[in-house]
Amino acid sequence: MSSLDEKEKHPFVENRSIDFIPEDERHGSVFGQFTLWFGANLQITAIVTGALAVVLGGDVFWSIIGLLIGQCFGAIVMALHAAQGPKLGLPQMISSRVQFGVYGACIPILLVCLMYIGFTATGEVLAGKAIAQLINVSNSTGILIYAAFIVIFATIGYRLIH
Repeated sequence: MSSLDEKEKHPFVENRSIDFIPEDERHGSVFGQFTLWFGANLQITAIVTGALAVVLGGDVFWSIIGLLIGQCFGAIVMALHAAQGPKLGLPQMISSRVQFGVYGACIPILLVCLMYIGFTATGEVLAGKAIAQLINVSNSTGILIYAAFIVIFATIGYRLIH
């Protein structure tokens, strides 16, 4: 397949949302997923959150050990759950209905939504303040500039991010 066919098959602007992605439209690799999620987590909110253990009085060595153990445990659980997605062709939270039931899945979905709202809000504020200081504008303007970039990247999609 030529690169032109590939570009037509997988455009930069996303044309699907959370609906089922047919096999012939799927692309990427395990390494591509790794780089996407690793890059997404190398940002200011993760750094500030990770530093809180020491800022709140914890020993640096034991804080790093605790964070490493927590991250490894969380990664193992999420990796096992994430393996279901490609097999079932469903997002993780939808496939969790198998484990939790239709009504039981509402609890993790609610918690995940609250977590993402909090994570996004803290990222917006921290990154917006950083932008505001860099270009000498108000904090509100910095937050709006950062939000505009996020909307653009989300609209353009996965392929451009890589």
